Amino acid sequence: MSIIEISRDEFDDLGIERMGFFPERGWFKSTELDLAGTVIRDPFDKDWSYVLVAKDEDEVYRYLEGEVSLPTQHDAESKLYASALRIEIAGVFQEKFYTEPDSEDEGSYALIVTSIDEEVKKYLKKHPQKLYELSPRKFEELVASILQDLGFEVELTQATRDGGRDIIAHVRNAVSSYLTYIECKRYAADNKVGVGIVREIIGVHHIRKPTKSIIVTTSFFSKDAIKEAEKMESQLDLKDFTDIKVWLQRY
Repeated sequence: MSIIEISRDEFDDLGIERMGFFPERGWFKSTELDLAGTVIRDPFDKDWSYVLVAKDEDEVYRYLEGEVSLPTQHDAESKLYASALRIEIAGVFQEKFYTEPDSEDEGSYALIVTSIDEEVKKYLKKHPQKLYELSPRKFEELVASILQDLGFEVELTQATRDGGRDIIAHVRNAVSSYLTYIECKRYAADNKVGVGIVREIIGVHHIRKPTKSIIVTTSFFSKDAIKEAEKMESQLDLKDFTDIKVWLQRY
């Protein structure tokens, strides 16, 4: 086991953003992989959480996995060690995206996707159900890539932050600038986006005042969510699995 406990200063030297507002009580890193973690105590509920982060291809540490509402620090650290050990045994922490079957030995080759390119989008056009095998971050990257192909200037926000704008997109010309916030929800097909998410995005929209906000999901929207979005008229769009399939048809 190569997960070792380190000091707060050593953790900060890795360039990892703070995990949140609650106090971190222990810091850890792998001596084998670009993998680190921390345990956190909620001062209000008095419970514990752990977070594991891994260095992505752009050299930024991003959220990998974690768990909340654990009863003790020991439980949080044990969970962190177990998760890190599982990842170390696997030897990699890149997400498995899909398996391209071979004619002789179906499922024998695993394709690891580290970036969203033209071939990935062509594959998803033919196999849209594979959208559900993307990690949430890769789904955000896919949506950003599609928007860029449609003429937007796009910026992916940091993976560890949320707040109603996973993607910030602009259309600029000599006359005006059109700002759009996009929130991405990589949900299972049967897990509809509810009215609470829509209200959250509406709140962010009113505070930050982009030209338009869009919620994009691999799932669908509940009736209440659709009804709530209609109050925003042309300022909020809801895009679901069907819309993503239409977007992919251009590849």
